[in-house]
Amino acid sequence: MLRIIGYAGPWAFPLATLTAVLAVLIVRAFVRTVTSRKGDPAQMAGLGSAILFWGFVSAALGFLGQCDALYRLMGVVVTAPALSPEVMAEGFGGSFVPTLWGAGLLLVSGLAWLAFSRIGRTGARVLAMLALPLIVIMGCGNATSQAPTDITQGVWVGSGGADQFLFDLRGSVPDSLFGVVHVLHAGKKSSELPITRASYNAPDIEMFIQSTNATYKGRVELDKGRIRGGLSFGGQPGSQMELRWSDPSGLPGYRALAGAGPYTYREPTAGDDGWQVASPEDVGLDRGALEALVNAVAQNEAGLIQSLLVVRDGKLVMDEYFHGYGTADVHPIASVTKSVSGLLVGAALDRGLISGLDTPLLQFFPMKPSVVDPGWEKETLHHLMSMSMGLDWTREEMDGVHGTGEDFFLRVLSRKVANSPGTRWDYVSANVDLLAGVLYNATGKHADVFAKEVLFIPLGIQAYDWEYGKVDGYDLMDGSLQLRPRDMAKIGTMVADGGRWNGKQVIGEAWIDEFTKLHFQTGEPLGGYGDLWWLGELPSSGGMEPMIVANGWGSQLIVIFPRLDMVVVTTGGNESNGRHLDIGPVLARYLLSTM
Repeated sequence: MLRIIGYAGPWAFPLATLTAVLAVLIVRAFVRTVTSRKGDPAQMAGLGSAILFWGFVSAALGFLGQCDALYRLMGVVVTAPALSPEVMAEGFGGSFVPTLWGAGLLLVSGLAWLAFSRIGRTGARVLAMLALPLIVIMGCGNATSQAPTDITQGVWVGSGGADQFLFDLRGSVPDSLFGVVHVLHAGKKSSELPITRASYNAPDIEMFIQSTNATYKGRVELDKGRIRGGLSFGGQPGSQMELRWSDPSGLPGYRALAGAGPYTYREPTAGDDGWQVASPEDVGLDRGALEALVNAVAQNEAGLIQSLLVVRDGKLVMDEYFHGYGTADVHPIASVTKSVSGLLVGAALDRGLISGLDTPLLQFFPMKPSVVDPGWEKETLHHLMSMSMGLDWTREEMDGVHGTGEDFFLRVLSRKVANSPGTRWDYVSANVDLLAGVLYNATGKHADVFAKEVLFIPLGIQAYDWEYGKVDGYDLMDGSLQLRPRDMAKIGTMVADGGRWNGKQVIGEAWIDEFTKLHFQTGEPLGGYGDLWWLGELPSSGGMEPMIVANGWGSQLIVIFPRLDMVVVTTGGNESNGRHLDIGPVLARYLLSTM
């Protein structure tokens, strides 16, 4: 019932009022008919006409409600960057709810008018017999959709722009509450924001979301299934947001997998993108292990994972998606972009457009600042790609400075060299953004154009986006590329095969070996670093299994297991919940332990 009211939107109240009016009139007419031997024909005709009139009013309001719902739906369609067919179908179907509601009331009122005005007592009794099951069903429906009796039941849904925010509270009241905010966009679950602190002293509730420095304060009306309140950020006034109680199982994108019951393995579809597919048995994998892996992901053991792909012996064995995502979705891959950028340097080296990794960086930048620190004379392309330039970035700047374009290049080139190049490892995104200038001055083409020629076309990658952060044609090299997971898996498979894809050399094997060679121990969870590729290991049945990783924040990962000839790809929404690398132990427990 709550979902029906939600679909009807602002027209739910007048339709519900008319439902009550018609119910009162019908009951009144029924009582007069069955308690009077003859009744007053004129009076009964008047009641029947009133019932029929309000039935027509209900139908008219229902039609206007559908027009309004379609208008609101089109507003979402125009402003949303993408909408899945399922969400479009649900939104369009939901727009018919007001019309069907009004038409149903008109049908009931018509039957009542016929019974009371034309047929008399016998007709009224027949109508009562027909209406009784309907009343029981409606009563049961209302009983199952009542407002919650506890603040931790279901979820509390608010809207912000095109996003839905599902406040999922757990624990006990008043001050032992915790939980998570699930963010849904166009029927897909994009992220999870932990509620790190919450207190509920009825009717007042307060929830703090540390990752966004946001606080929600409101007054709870449990009997009405709503919380009236708003968000503030960093103590500053924010926006009003009313939360409505809902059963989350009916919200598209909330559940990891559609349908009930555990996951059963299904072989990927070959498609027309160049992939060969195989069953687990064809490539020596355990079908049960893959099913257990997917079920673990669906149970949130690795946080919010949106896709999971497994490649063995160059064949796609698993291609699964969660929380509303599918094969056609293009994902932001975060710092996996850095690893792809490194491959473009390899392609330029293959073509002799760059003489070697020891080429001085300043050779690529004719637009030098007026004052350049003398230490820059020692900086090489290898120092940039191995994260060992030694510039004087603060820790906050290492994490937070991003940009591209000639003005930004000058900003980076103006930094002082605080440590001798090649002696200290620091993960600095801004340094990697210099590659946009390196590639343009070496090849005469911007990175996205060069990538299409030397990487995307050879790999059959057609769906991608590298527009975010672009300045004067220069791409943002540290984290703005978007790819489909199946295309991420192609890149991983190509690297695993020494730079070859389907037998064709795409990137020189010597450069693949160089980029994936250990240059620094980082102290980070993955442990080692090559040239824009990470190195690490996970436990397996045969001991510690080495891996090469393109690592993007939020669980955007290309994981290569060279000894196993296996590649695993994930995309996820673990940017804010501290679960970025939780997929590693899950892979070890359910997959590597069987190999």
